[in-house]
Amino acid sequence: MRITTNIKDLNFKCSDVETYEQGIIIAKKLIIVCMFGNNKNAVGLAHNQIRGNKNVYIAKSKNTFRPFINASIVDASEEIFEHKEGCMSFPNKYNSVTRHKWVKVNHLIKDGYVTETFTGFEACIHQHEIDHLKGIDIHHKIKEGAIK
Repeated sequence: MRITTNIKDLNFKCSDVETYEQGIIIAKKLIIVCMFGNNKNAVGLAHNQIRGNKNVYIAKSKNTFRPFINASIVDASEEIFEHKEGCMSFPNKYNSVTRHKWVKVNHLIKDGYVTETFTGFEACIHQHEIDHLKGIDIHHKIKEGAIK
């Protein structure tokens, strides 16, 4: 499996998985993709970045990838900031995007849904990956005068 660089593969909203187990199978595939080649610096990866169509992504926290299944942002700080971001689907291209300082993410775990709060850089990772799953990439979020 390879990370797609074709924008047509990314511009659609992914659907939820039916079971936690289905989400874990997808998350394991995403982790494998991030372990090899030029992907070793990845801090997150969404299912549609490998031409999938499910609401599953992985995010690195404390040097470990965690799965996020059927995730959605349920609350976010009013305070925002500009963040320079790259994307595995658009290698060597960076854009300045607006992000919330913190977000609350609701997602499926083995025992049901939980809500977690993420701040700073981790909050940016979650916003970036959830945007991907909604069909939004960093080029959609570009601002005038953005860092390229």
